[in-house]
Amino acid sequence: MKTVKFIIIRHGYSKGNKEKRFSGQMDVELDEVGYSQAAATAEYVSKNFHIDAIYSSDLSRAYETVKPIAEALGMEIHKCKDLREADVGNWQGKLVEEVKKEYPESFAFYKESPGFAKIGGAESYADVINRARKAIEKIAEENEGKTILIGTHGGVIRSLRVAWEDNPPEKIKEIPHVPNSSVSVAEYKNGVLEWLSIGYDNHLSDKTTEEAVK
Repeated sequence: MKTVKFIIIRHGYSKGNKEKRFSGQMDVELDEVGYSQAAATAEYVSKNFHIDAIYSSDLSRAYETVKPIAEALGMEIHKCKDLREADVGNWQGKLVEEVKKEYPESFAFYKESPGFAKIGGAESYADVINRARKAIEKIAEENEGKTILIGTHGGVIRSLRVAWEDNPPEKIKEIPHVPNSSVSVAEYKNGVLEWLSIGYDNHLSDKTTEEAVK
């Protein structure tokens, strides 16, 4: 198999990020900062990478982040549900502080063992790791020798790091989220993914944002 290069972008700052909510698979839009991040990322990617195809989570915050790149390059975006963020079940749409108060035991278990905790009674990160790995492998098989842009979510990128750095699922708690609208670069060949850079966001200048869930 020829090497496939992946340019992996986390979605821009969303309304859920701003309000400190568990968005999960709820279709949350970018906020104004997120759209400005997407524009800056489009300029950076267009100038620095040759892109052969674009894939994205079908959720708006990821799709809208890579849309300016697609428009600049005159390319279509292939939507992929398996690139969605973790399903957070009955935590979806709730403020982080609400979840801490309403589900103190399950939240504590999630913080201690996110690899196996069913977040909001739905997916664990072990589940996300499995589907994210399969999604990337499928995209790689369909695009040998190409450079592929991926628009996705912080939890998926963390999961891919666990999957391809030979870590057990419980190690995910030691892996921080990459910044919103950051760019990570990886090469994939014969079942092995090598990270060339992770979470680059210098192109955002004063538009960088912080993680909502601490």
